[in-house]
Amino acid sequence: MSQPVKQFERGPYLSAALLCEKVLVEQDGVKSAIRIVDRINRTAVGPSPPSEMEPFDYEMVLLLRFKSGWARGVHTVKVQTAKPSGELMPEVVNSVLFEGEEDRGVDIVGHMKLKLEQTGIYWIYIYLNDIRVTQIPFRVTYMSQVIQVRGSGSNPSQE
Repeated sequence: MSQPVKQFERGPYLSAALLCEKVLVEQDGVKSAIRIVDRINRTAVGPSPPSEMEPFDYEMVLLLRFKSGWARGVHTVKVQTAKPSGELMPEVVNSVLFEGEEDRGVDIVGHMKLKLEQTGIYWIYIYLNDIRVTQIPFRVTYMSQVIQVRGSGSNPSQE
């Protein structure tokens, strides 16, 4: 008796999922991921920096590479981000077409602009046809540094 074929056992297959600053696409179609990101360090410096991180916008690129395997036709890719608190941010859904040979596939280069409001680990969940195929973590850290400003009216070397 033959075993039932499990979802994605015959494709499509996820071959890469990463966050980076930018993706270069050469004339021959070859892509290069530049400055892969898995940690975002935020620092506030001044005489009285805030003790808590203030929300800020951060732009990065999500690169997903799928190979067809024996899969054909239109499939749905969904990307959803979860904050460290577990709160889900709005999802992005795209349709992709697998039409090539087993080693051919689809690259998705998605530009993301996120409002980062919390420190901790954010998760980027990747779904193919509503099945989670991977998740990508990135950590946001915050540090405040107090800089003492000397008075402009005195020169300690003359005292």
